[in-house]
Amino acid sequence: MHNGVSRLLLVLLAALLALACDRAAELIPGSDETPTPTPTPAATSRTQTPIVAPAALRISGSAAANPSGPPAPSDADLARSVVQVRVVDAEGVPHTVRDGSGVIVDREEGLILTSALVVVPPGDGSEEGYEIQVATNPLPGGEPRLTHSAVVVAYDAISELAVLRLTGRLAEAEPVATQSDDEDSDDAAEPPLLDEPAATIGDAGVLKRGDPLRMFGHPGLHPSGADTPQAVMVTVATLVGVRAEPAAGELAWFTTEARLPHGNAGGPVFNSGGELVGISTQLVYSLNAPVSHVRPVVLAEDLIARASAGGDERPTRPLMHPGGAPGTSLPGVSGDITVTQPLFALEALGEGGSRALFDYGRLFPAAAPELNYEFVVQGAPDGAPVQELWFLDGVFQDDLSATYNWRLGAFALVSDRLASPNPAGPPTGVWRLEVWVNGSLRAASRAYLGVQPPGPSVSDFAFGTRLSPTYGPADLPTVGAEQVLAFFEYEGASLVERLSWAVYHNNREYYRSPEVEWRGGPNGVWWVGMYEPDGLERGLWRFQILFDGVVQGTDSFTLR
Repeated sequence: MHNGVSRLLLVLLAALLALACDRAAELIPGSDETPTPTPTPAATSRTQTPIVAPAALRISGSAAANPSGPPAPSDADLARSVVQVRVVDAEGVPHTVRDGSGVIVDREEGLILTSALVVVPPGDGSEEGYEIQVATNPLPGGEPRLTHSAVVVAYDAISELAVLRLTGRLAEAEPVATQSDDEDSDDAAEPPLLDEPAATIGDAGVLKRGDPLRMFGHPGLHPSGADTPQAVMVTVATLVGVRAEPAAGELAWFTTEARLPHGNAGGPVFNSGGELVGISTQLVYSLNAPVSHVRPVVLAEDLIARASAGGDERPTRPLMHPGGAPGTSLPGVSGDITVTQPLFALEALGEGGSRALFDYGRLFPAAAPELNYEFVVQGAPDGAPVQELWFLDGVFQDDLSATYNWRLGAFALVSDRLASPNPAGPPTGVWRLEVWVNGSLRAASRAYLGVQPPGPSVSDFAFGTRLSPTYGPADLPTVGAEQVLAFFEYEGASLVERLSWAVYHNNREYYRSPEVEWRGGPNGVWWVGMYEPDGLERGLWRFQILFDGVVQGTDSFTLR
């Protein structure tokens, strides 16, 4: 790099080691052409984060002292509220399709909070007939016992959290009748749906870096179906930091140094007082990637309330563009490697070997002294070439870009900054960061320094019932079609955080999607859709596209 050295910055606390290399160099004219990344010798190295192995549950563990009230629950007490969640295919081999953990949040209603990645079907009908089963832990430290069937009754597409409702006991788990011969069987009381207690929900917003956490979960079933121990495990971890997310707000993620097996996805995280403060999860469901990040429980409060009020049975993921197709500015996910969209921040706080960003955004003043950024990588193989490529107003900045070989393991947060030798800070303009792993573009994002991007617009609608090989609409909508897709072009969507859409039939609202995180970039072609298993009816159908809750475009078609 210019000035001879790329210097190692602050790492993200202890085991979450992420190299921070100042991108400080003279800006060069470069080329308007985007270079094609190729594997090169590492310019920088990053150290793999050590794994924190779960400790066996301490059944006789003592409760933490609580001078202001009763003692905090012990690990054994908390473990009883933890459940194992399985999505099963009665005819499949192995029997279990996905598995994870969950926590009881309402004993009387039989509500379980978990990760949606474990339980929410894709919505394409591929999991029709699959069943969700729940295994409870009547004896702390013992093996879980499959006891209940369940359905998804509430789902949030931004936090990827979900609430299950138990629908009954499994036949093999029915309690044994104990009434005497002279008792009238008609008068026998129904056994309670759950014998295990619900967790007490705490205030995740008061936690700070360095606070201890207790992460519970089942280790996860072996992919081969082999019989492996599944007793609840507990890991004592530390809150490393808090991460933001445009659609979820400033309190979107807790970062820990723990690296847990896949079965911990959906498992509860408790504070030192034994209160539920988060749910462990992954970026995408994977048997090969560890569970490390945590969704604060505050993101689930409305979700639990909706489930308590009744909820909708078996919600599915919205029918929407998956990304990575021609005509969009969203990189695709291929294989098991996932990279989140880089987030930018004006400020970074580093102390005691940690680095935390705050004042997140995409629009910054011209006098910004530096541009901090971070992204998360899941599933990158050891030694994979990684390239961070910088562009200013479309011009590639070679000296600011970096190439290194991945050494951080299967999950890590990368934190870095773009600085300038000029005291005035980096030049104004549109800065674009691309992250390439193994020769493929995995994520990209823009930051605007001292310039105002155009506002969003939507135009040029087209409708179909399926995707064509060129990723456009195919088969015009007809009466009886079981789904409809709306394609549209968009521009100026760089600052958009959330996408939603509504469908109207004969001017009456027929369907409204949940809000989802916008990942389509500033411009391109997108599509959204709606399922209708009973078939589309005759009449006027109209789609409405909303960015951040504001209608940006609408179009319609008529079925006769």
